[in-house]
Amino acid sequence: MVVTEQTEQTEQAGSPAMPGAPRSERFFRGDIQGMRALAVMSVLLYHAGVPLLPGGLVGVDVFFVISGFLIGGHLLAELRSTGGIRLGEFYARRARRILPAAIVTIVGTVVAAFLFLPPLRLPEIVGDATASAASVPNLRFAVLETDYLQGTAPSPFQQFWSLGVEEQFYLVIPLLLIVVATSVRCVRALPAVIGALSAASLVAFLWDPASVWTFFAPWTRAWELGAGVLAAVAVRHVERVPAAVARIAGCAGLALVLGSFAVVGGALPHPGAATLIPVAGAVLLVLSGGHSAGGPVSRLLGLRPLLALGAWSYALYLVHWPILAITAEALQTAGVFLPGENLPPLLTLALAAASIPVAYALHRLVERPALTHLRTRQWGSRRTIATALATVVALSVPLVVAGPAVAQLLSTSDRPAPHVQLGSAPSGTTYVPSNVTPALAAARDDAGELYSNGCQQNKTSADLITCEFGPPEAATTVALFGDSHAGRWFPALRAATEGSDVRIVSVTKSGCRSIEAAELWDSPENPSCASWRADAVEWLHEHSPEVIVLADHLGPATDDERDEQHWRGATRASIQRLPESSRVLVLAETPGQASSPPICLSAHTDDALACATDRDVAVAAGIIAGEEAGARDAGAAFADPTELLCDAELCPAIIGDTLMYADEHHLTATGSALLGPWLRGELARVLEPAE
Repeated sequence: MVVTEQTEQTEQAGSPAMPGAPRSERFFRGDIQGMRALAVMSVLLYHAGVPLLPGGLVGVDVFFVISGFLIGGHLLAELRSTGGIRLGEFYARRARRILPAAIVTIVGTVVAAFLFLPPLRLPEIVGDATASAASVPNLRFAVLETDYLQGTAPSPFQQFWSLGVEEQFYLVIPLLLIVVATSVRCVRALPAVIGALSAASLVAFLWDPASVWTFFAPWTRAWELGAGVLAAVAVRHVERVPAAVARIAGCAGLALVLGSFAVVGGALPHPGAATLIPVAGAVLLVLSGGHSAGGPVSRLLGLRPLLALGAWSYALYLVHWPILAITAEALQTAGVFLPGENLPPLLTLALAAASIPVAYALHRLVERPALTHLRTRQWGSRRTIATALATVVALSVPLVVAGPAVAQLLSTSDRPAPHVQLGSAPSGTTYVPSNVTPALAAARDDAGELYSNGCQQNKTSADLITCEFGPPEAATTVALFGDSHAGRWFPALRAATEGSDVRIVSVTKSGCRSIEAAELWDSPENPSCASWRADAVEWLHEHSPEVIVLADHLGPATDDERDEQHWRGATRASIQRLPESSRVLVLAETPGQASSPPICLSAHTDDALACATDRDVAVAAGIIAGEEAGARDAGAAFADPTELLCDAELCPAIIGDTLMYADEHHLTATGSALLGPWLRGELARVLEPAE
């Protein structure tokens, strides 16, 4: 997403880029600057929430093609003219172009987060900042299973994911070209190799579009950059095409790109096959713009306002997102807006507009001066690369060390609280106790035994995992079946059966419910769920446990009447697929929280009730009514813990000295264990002999 090689070498239109190269490579391409301007504005307006641009994020895909075209074209031209690639010089140019503005943005974002966001956000943000400085934010987000298109508290560094993909491309592509050219001793063989690798990347991209790795991984995005490289090969021959055909191609390319902003991601899923639309459009644009005949599209993209915006599109891409994300979260933390609530459209547009002068200042004061001063002879390739690496290390080390320490220091009051047992209408603690358990910073990791010992299947694998706990020859077997909510109920079930002749078997997988009702969700269920659920039901039939406990996250709630009707039928049908000899206990949807309690509490250590959620918001009444009715219809038992977690008005995050929630809807293992005595009574009722 950077202002790439050709722009760096040709600040003035018409300046030669490389003597002896074809026209399409020799001259500044104003149309490409215009493409950058369109791409960055589409991303900016998408992030500002403009409803007419559901596909604005595909501006990133346009940037990928541009980068592949310019960088690939430059490297291929150097190979043809010199027989090699000066790696040190290439990497130094990339560092000069990318790092100065990126480092300033990273530092500014961390400072803003420290000033305006809850302290507990700092460790995560510092981790994102460090990954961004090291050019691997996309890999970090994939490992953390970040959903770029959703998320209630997105990272202010989330925009760096595409820069990570590009920087990893810059690392590999010159080495690949050298290896292939040396091996086959023919530069002409390079397009075939690049084409084959791009095709393999495209297959990987289309194989599982819903996977977070498909979105973030460099190997699934390489085909887009590869398309740009192939366009750089083809543009040398574009003059053979009639001018009229080139003009038509330009019009078609612009229509595809602009059309993708309106439909891809909305009517057409993205990532997916629809991503081919903006990529194809961008390829047509860079090819048609290389024709000497020009055309209306090239003239349109070369208009002065688009040239100006394209020149500092990199800076605008860097700064717009942290301005939007940090402002939104800060206002939600301050109580101006509800957590997760969208800001008013006029406000987001104003923030997007405010990012434009900030980006211009970054371009004028940092980006351009850095290019000017760091291109001098005194700053050779080795010195530039060494300075870049030293800067990244110098930035990363203090961030990694200081972030968690600051968060821990600021995240409690100085008053302890007594330990209490759960009862009806619990009274939430009004402050964050100094002895809160788990500590706010440890809440995410307080998931329980299933997670720590590998018994909770992850979101992507379809393999069935079952784990046994308790006496192997116990008189009673209880199977826990469901998604991550079932996994969070395990500590309660363990406490409920402690000291009794009961064996527990876990049959759980994150992101996949025991209740089969994928059609009730607005977004498709994970592709691995159907296979996993079928295997789980088959296992339950083979082993026929005395009791099957179902626990799932069925939210978010929509309309109470609709939710009740849908989940009643889904719950009934799912129970009827279970073995008839087993008794079934359905645990109700756990009351949720409007925002992540640990993060919210870290900003309200002396007013914990500011982070409590109104009962009518926390309790998904329609879903719970549907679960209960469906369970009764199928002859199953039903148990609802709401009265233990909420009073008449609020559902507090802290009860006594116990932090009940790890995030918006998952219990902590410590909080779950407090529900053990209640769950023991519910299991006893299920096991009572029928009269």
